[in-house]
Amino acid sequence: MVAGLLICQTMAAQLIYFKEKIVSPYTIKDDKAERRKQKLIDQANSLNYLDLDSNEAQIESALWAVSQFLVRTPQSDSGVNRLLKNFEALKPSMQRGLMEVVYGLYPNQYASEVKSILLRTDQSKLFAQCAAYLLRNDPRQAGWLRQQLTSKFPNYADNDLLVALSQYLQQSSDKNDLPPVDSLFAYQQVHKFKVVYSFQRSNRNYPGLAIVQNADGSFARDSTGQLRTFVQLARSASNLPYFLTNGSTPQGLYAITGTDISKNVFIGPTPNLQMVMMHEVNPPKFTHYFPIVFNAPPEKLYRSYFPESWQQWSGLMEAYMAGKIGRSEIIAHGTTIDPDWFKGQPYYPISPTLGCLCGREIWNPQTGRIDYSDQLELVNTFIETPGTKGYMIVINLDNKEMPVSPAEIERLVKPYETALAKSSASSQGN
Repeated sequence: MVAGLLICQTMAAQLIYFKEKIVSPYTIKDDKAERRKQKLIDQANSLNYLDLDSNEAQIESALWAVSQFLVRTPQSDSGVNRLLKNFEALKPSMQRGLMEVVYGLYPNQYASEVKSILLRTDQSKLFAQCAAYLLRNDPRQAGWLRQQLTSKFPNYADNDLLVALSQYLQQSSDKNDLPPVDSLFAYQQVHKFKVVYSFQRSNRNYPGLAIVQNADGSFARDSTGQLRTFVQLARSASNLPYFLTNGSTPQGLYAITGTDISKNVFIGPTPNLQMVMMHEVNPPKFTHYFPIVFNAPPEKLYRSYFPESWQQWSGLMEAYMAGKIGRSEIIAHGTTIDPDWFKGQPYYPISPTLGCLCGREIWNPQTGRIDYSDQLELVNTFIETPGTKGYMIVINLDNKEMPVSPAEIERLVKPYETALAKSSASSQGN
C-alpha cells in the first residue's frame, strides 16, 4: 500500500506519518511547473475563442481552471463576458460552471446579468447560485429574493437545496451568538470519541484553526504545555454558500472514518482525514456503530452530538443539510498547488479547494519535500492516541476580518479545562 511507505510505528504502537518520507515532484519549481502554469493560463484564455457548440468539455475544463486557480487575464475576462452574452446557448452544466466563475472572481460586475438569469431559469441549482450572488451584492434584496423563490418554485419545500436557500436568505438579517463553547467541549464525554474542532470566520477568506480533543476529554498540547493548533482554510475556490456544489465547507458535524493518501496531484501525498456527512453514509457508519440504536431518525442522531445549549445554533444543520442535498467527499487534506496563484489573498499561502478543509503546507521548491505542514501535524496529533475514528465539528466564531489566532482558541479552551481540573480534584478528594 502507498500509505505503508509513509508510516512507521512509535514506541506507543500508534501509527504516525514522517514528513521525511513525503515528497511531491509537483511542488518543485522547474520547467515542468512553468509549462503547467502556462497551460492553465492558455485554458483560461481559450474561453474567448472556443466554439460553444463543439468544445463543451474544453470549456468546462477551462471554467474549472479559472475558478480553482483564480486566473484572470484580459482574454479570460473577455471570454467570461462572451459566455454570459451567450448564456442561453450553454448546457446547464456549463451555465453552472460559469456561475461559479462569476461568483468567485466577479463579485460586483455582473449583477444585472445575474438578475436576468435568475428571472429566466427554472433550474433550482442555477437559481440558488444567482440568488447567492445577488444577496452578497446587496443584502437588502433578501426579501425580494424570497418572493422570487416562492413564486418560481411554489413547492420549494420539497427540494432540499431550495429549503437551504430559503433559510440562507432568512438568516441574512439574523444574528445568532455562538453558544458557550465549554458546554460543547464537555458534551464530548457523552460519546467519548476524539473530536477535531475547526474554528473559522464567517468570512472564509481568513484561515481558521483546528484543535484536537482526545477521547478522555483532554486537549492535545505540546511538550511545553501549549495548545496544539493547526492552520486550516475552509474556503472553496468559488466561495459559494455551503449548500451548493463546490461551495465553502459547511459548518456542523462530520464523522472521521480514518486516514488516507490521496492520488489527486493537487491534494498531494500528505495524509488526509477521511470525513463523511450524515446522508452521505448511513447512520450506523456515521455513528461508528455507537450507540446501537440505528432506527432513530437521522436528524435525531445527528443532533444528539450537541448539548441543548447548542440546539439553536444557526450553523448546526449545515453539514446535515449539505449531505441531504447530495454534497460529498468533503475531507481535511493538504495542498501541493503553487501558492503564487493566491498571492495578495488573505489566505495566502493556503489553497482554496472544492469545499474541503485545507491545511497549510510549505513545500521546498527545490526538493519537493515538506518544510512545514499543519496538515501532517494535525493528522499525527489525531492518531497518536488510540483510535483512528472520531468527529470533526466546523464552527464559525464570528465575522472578524483576520485569521483565527491561537490566543483566541486558548481562551475558549481554558474555562473548560479549569472546570475539568476542579471536577477531577473534587472527585479525588471524595
